Amino acid sequence: MDSQADQVIFAWWNTSLAPSAKSRSTPEQKAVACSVILYLIQVGRADFIALGEMSTEDFAHVSEVCQVEGYAFATEITSVGRSSFDICYIYNCAKIFVYSTKDIVTQKGGSTLKVAKKMELVVAGATSFFHVYISHWPSRLWCQQNDANRHLLGIRLRDSIDAVIEDDGENPFVILLGDYNDEPFDESLSQQVMATRDVDLVHKREHLFYNPFWKYLCKTNSEHPAAGSYYYKSGEITRWHTFDQLIFSHAFIEAKEWRLATDCDHIFEIPSYTQMVKSAGSKFDHLPVYGIIERVI
Repeated sequence: MDSQADQVIFAWWNTSLAPSAKSRSTPEQKAVACSVILYLIQVGRADFIALGEMSTEDFAHVSEVCQVEGYAFATEITSVGRSSFDICYIYNCAKIFVYSTKDIVTQKGGSTLKVAKKMELVVAGATSFFHVYISHWPSRLWCQQNDANRHLLGIRLRDSIDAVIEDDGENPFVILLGDYNDEPFDESLSQQVMATRDVDLVHKREHLFYNPFWKYLCKTNSEHPAAGSYYYKSGEITRWHTFDQLIFSHAFIEAKEWRLATDCDHIFEIPSYTQMVKSAGSKFDHLPVYGIIERVI
């Protein structure tokens, strides 16, 4: 298999540059962000990179400094209620065509909850759309673990997925990615979205999703200093959390046309950047995450 031509790499990174799409980045922080993004493209060979906590100002800077031949930069920063989606993305034009984007939101009382940015991608060699949902759910500072809003976000995300399944009339290619501010075991994802660690069960049951990030709940040794994707510097019991994830539909586990690669680390550990994430004086607190989809030959 030609690893370049017959695989597509999807990545997500919460940049920490602009919480709620309001820039707080310094020139030094922008430089770090650009170095990470260029690493994802040039070393990580990512074909689709979704970026969270981006502002219009930060996007303008990144899209100018990080230009790589064959890659396009696009912003999906849109106003929703009293807040905004803070999502931007970068993609390999030779492998991916962006067919459509849509905001998935829900109302609760007087609040608007941002469920996901839904995208339909045409992927070179695929016979049907890849449906990609990019989410950045609320921080636990404002929406605690097991808050009703977290359950509602999971339910509405699943509702949108079920609509895709109904419209397609077959097992669709669906990828969920983002910063959920929930762990893989939290009920918003495990129960409401129906994302499981049991890959054998996903293979048997078409409605289930596979979440490979369960295995990063306690991953740590001398070679891998990270034990998750998000480092909470003030944590008293634990500091590493697996809030950033990619989750895959049955079609990628059934593996008739495309399959989820199993020999994948899923978390980019860039030594100098990982140390920065763990540093008390740094604003950066998320590692980039990724998943590899391979064409079945």
